[in-house]
Amino acid sequence: MNFSGQFRQVEHPAPLSREPGDASMLLRQGLELVEALSLKLHQLDALMLTGKPNEISEAAASVEVALQDAAPAFAEITEMMGRLGASNLAAAAAQLRHIEQTDAAGLADALRGALSRFAKRSVNATRRAQQLNRGLSAALRGLQALGVQEAGRLIAEA
Repeated sequence: MNFSGQFRQVEHPAPLSREPGDASMLLRQGLELVEALSLKLHQLDALMLTGKPNEISEAAASVEVALQDAAPAFAEITEMMGRLGASNLAAAAAQLRHIEQTDAAGLADALRGALSRFAKRSVNATRRAQQLNRGLSAALRGLQALGVQEAGRLIAEA
């Protein structure tokens, strides 16, 4: 009987880094980014209640730019999680506790909570934006039905 190739070597997660503080620093940066994004999203959500289109547009663009700027940091966090062999932040926190990096584990838990709150706020802001869009569309249809359209000016003012 030939057993060659029947057994694979079990891969253990690669060591996180040479410096124990690297994970903490990376997770702290991620937490700060999520908190800043949450603040920008909160401001956008509040602006949508005002009906000021220029300010809403600027705030939405600011959120989009902040998300794009944060992408590399989140890619690094994802890479760190891969090195830990973790598929999510809860598993990363458990693995960090296992390798006795309790500060980093606490930050991973905090980041998970912050991302959860951000996701909830994002869903609420999306819902408000959809309601605003439906309201504007209904108002435009109503004005068009009344014959208030002047060579495209109605849409430009909306």
